[in-house]
Amino acid sequence: MSLSLAFAFTAAPAQAAGPICIPEAPVCAGLDNGRFVFTIKPPPSTLSMQATVNGAPRGGSISTWSTSSYLQGVYYPTPALVPGDVVCMSFYGPGVPPGPYCDTH
Repeated sequence: MSLSLAFAFTAAPAQAAGPICIPEAPVCAGLDNGRFVFTIKPPPSTLSMQATVNGAPRGGSISTWSTSSYLQGVYYPTPALVPGDVVCMSFYGPGVPPGPYCDTH
């Protein structure tokens, strides 16, 4: 008697890689799975941000959190990005290189 076994494998969808940054850089920013993520070292005492998509201001939501050594954040543009969209974020705060920091979806 012989047994025949068949296996079906379903690959998980490819995940977009987050930004790859130089550790010494004061700002690391880029797209990660449709959201714009950023890290600023050291954390500024105050910070304002401006986001554009394809050169036009774009609303959305921003969440930030910080430690004594860095500030991290996530920007979720509204409406959601579509392939080919170019997202740019500018930062304004003491000691922060303003950018813009851009990435393509």
